[in-house]
Amino acid sequence: MKFSDMKLKVLLFMFGLMSATTTMAQSSLTLDASQLSSNFKFINSEGEADSEYNPTYTGAYSLGYQYATEGGFIARANVGMRNAGATMVYDDANYLWDLQYADAKLGAGYRYNPGRFSPYLIVSAYYAYLLKGNQVQGTSNHDLIKAGELQRRDYGVVVNPGVELSLSEYISVYTEFSYLMGLQNIEAKPVEGADAVQQGYNRAFALTLGLAFTITK
Repeated sequence: MKFSDMKLKVLLFMFGLMSATTTMAQSSLTLDASQLSSNFKFINSEGEADSEYNPTYTGAYSLGYQYATEGGFIARANVGMRNAGATMVYDDANYLWDLQYADAKLGAGYRYNPGRFSPYLIVSAYYAYLLKGNQVQGTSNHDLIKAGELQRRDYGVVVNPGVELSLSEYISVYTEFSYLMGLQNIEAKPVEGADAVQQGYNRAFALTLGLAFTITK
């Protein structure tokens, strides 16, 4: 066999494989809303963990694009809004941290037994920008962004186990449980010569309901 003939066959095989993969793939637009239990992991300037923070219950929503193959691979990209924060009782006073982020997520995972009812697992990295950050105590509202007490940027990891149910050829519903683990210290950096900075990290559990609209398959 001539080298040129072999090269041609390899190219034809690769083209056929790419065509088959494209044919078996499905692209969807997604829309979802979540109920969150949000909290902080807080470490004081002495390196001790503070367990007095309690979760606050809030929400999130996002729009996204999902690419899934018949073999089970899933890739997903989302943009949306998410509320965060925590509560604490200190010296008989109630404190509420009320934060709001715009965020973007990019992830990949695996869907088991793609069909009408399909469980899946997706792991995503997220990047978020703080739009609002208030500390509320009674009628007092302290703007943490204006005071320079919080970092504006946050990033971390989100783990999403879920299930998807196909309602028709073009519409599916899905529900998933999420665990968000922030990796960025959201406390502002101390000024030069100040004590060691406190460390605060976003944590959240969420239950999500969503719709997926197939655009190509």
